Amino acid sequence: MTTEVKLFRFTRQHLHWHYTSADRVIELDGQDFLPAPISHTGITDGGDANKVSIRITLPRTLPVAANWWPWPPGDVIVATIWTKDVGEDQAFVDWIGRVVAPQFTGNELTLVSEPNSTTARRGGKGRVLGRGCDHILFSAGCGVDPADHALPATLDGVAGLTLAATAFLALPSGRLAGGWIEWEREDGLIERRSIAQHTGNAIVIDYGADELAPDLEVTAYPGCAQT
Repeated sequence: MTTEVKLFRFTRQHLHWHYTSADRVIELDGQDFLPAPISHTGITDGGDANKVSIRITLPRTLPVAANWWPWPPGDVIVATIWTKDVGEDQAFVDWIGRVVAPQFTGNELTLVSEPNSTTARRGGKGRVLGRGCDHILFSAGCGVDPADHALPATLDGVAGLTLAATAFLALPSGRLAGGWIEWEREDGLIERRSIAQHTGNAIVIDYGADELAPDLEVTAYPGCAQT
């Protein structure tokens, strides 16, 4: 009688977290998956086009949960799930999808994962013609290289969601609104926050982060009026 176990990998940029529903460490392709009380709701069969979102439940004490507490990540985290028969070398991919909605309840974290196929289904829209440019800023269609407009800055002060830096004075008020700032964390991850307002040497971002403090080196990118 074979016993099936589930293997879970969470990927964020260059970092990975590996867990298994088994009661022991499971090895796959040279990587150890650590035992944890982790599970997911049923995956709809019938091909990628018919898949619907699933829920992944895990303890909030697992290291991967820190990606969503106290602030959500500024980039995509992808969940990959395999099924493996204990004693067999091979495993089969059941799911690849991005995490779109974390929810903490007591000691548990529930993650909603949306199948990657939904991105493809949304990608076939034609261009919308109008007075304003319909390209996403710095996208391939836009053609503008963000490196040409990068504004390095060192934060002078942080008050809630308001960040101050002398370098922000290099652009007229409002020019950074609609853009973003980014910085590198100690673990090498690149964090990003959207800029909602820009006045003089101060910007207001959409939400915070633990690393935001005076002397933090960031890079700001201006927004676009789509004209």
